[in-house]
Amino acid sequence: MVAATEDPASVHHVRCEPPFAPDAVEHLLAVRPELRIDATRPKAEDLIGRLGGFWLPDEVVLYIGLASSVRSRVRAYTRTPLGAKRPHAGGWWLKTLATLDELWVHWAPTPDFADAERRMLREFCREISPKTRATLFDKERVMPFANLRGHDNCIKRHGIAGATGDL
Repeated sequence: MVAATEDPASVHHVRCEPPFAPDAVEHLLAVRPELRIDATRPKAEDLIGRLGGFWLPDEVVLYIGLASSVRSRVRAYTRTPLGAKRPHAGGWWLKTLATLDELWVHWAPTPDFADAERRMLREFCREISPKTRATLFDKERVMPFANLRGHDNCIKRHGIAGATGDL
């Protein structure tokens, strides 16, 4: 799990507004000329606006994922440039944030990491307040900001295509 705080149960580091890094978004658009939102080539402010429609203003958990090796997963993620799909592009939305170097990775060993991920995502979804849910672009498929697939394997309806590929 990736959170904005050392203690993911605390709301101390909640941000009402998403801390996007405009330079990162501009970079993404430059390296992915095929990127589209609803089949239209966006400007940086359009992409920031769409990503912002998934920001959860009362949550510090930004991503929930699974890994058989946390060390390998974090290494692969940090080595993957924004816009690339390899070695690991999961959670690429995090790389559009200005606070990427302030985020915390939390982990716990488990014999069944796929089941643990599903349960964590399900619980996260269940605990979202009606007020926050009402602000989201996709009010039905609720999940942490940087997750694109939910506990039920449904894909977030974000309308963004072509954001990752070979560089």
